[in-house]
Amino acid sequence: MENRIYFLDKSKDFELAHKLYELVVGEFTINRKIAVFGKSCDSKENFDVFVCEFGADTSAFSEVCTYSVGQSNADVCGFNFQKREKSKSLDLFCGNSMGRVNLPLDSRFTEISVLYCTAGLVAAGIPLPQILKAINSKLS
Repeated sequence: MENRIYFLDKSKDFELAHKLYELVVGEFTINRKIAVFGKSCDSKENFDVFVCEFGADTSAFSEVCTYSVGQSNADVCGFNFQKREKSKSLDLFCGNSMGRVNLPLDSRFTEISVLYCTAGLVAAGIPLPQILKAINSKLS
């Protein structure tokens, strides 16, 4: 399957987001080319949608989706990070949908990598409930 979502930062969380995307992408049909990055993007490639941290300069991009930790006016918001006895979790909010991702304590994935992956999938037009179902089924 052709890669349609590109994680353009070299940080550990972006690399993990890409690995999570590879785990769940088979559940979805993605027809757009998406770039996910942090505060700035210097890619010369053409993308249909640019996904970036809320507050980044988006003036150079035609279509943008934003993500944030705790900033509720972003398109995709991660909040309520919790650590329990056997798992860690985060709540994700997008539009009129909200749900939780549960990660085993020994999971290689981080809450932030889940947020990045989710934001890319939302930008591709996948509804949040479907994303949450796919991620939770692969990680539990």
